Amino acid sequence: MNVARLRRMLRIGHLVLGAILVIYLYAPFHADPLFTDIIRYLVVPALAVSGMAMWQQGRLSRWSARRSVAVGRA
Repeated sequence: MNVARLRRMLRIGHLVLGAILVIYLYAPFHADPLFTDIIRYLVVPALAVSGMAMWQQGRLSRWSARRSVAVGRA
């Protein structure tokens, strides 16, 4: 997978997760404990991870390239 495709997938996933969070905040779904737990334990952490991955994408790709070279030598 090339870098542009990874960036596009991260961006789309981040936007979808953000849309789910906005729907939760502005719709009357606060009464449903299942939806609240899904938002709390799945959507918010995934949103944070995807945001951090997009922010540090250059550093992660350099680390991954270095690691694959090191694994190839071993």
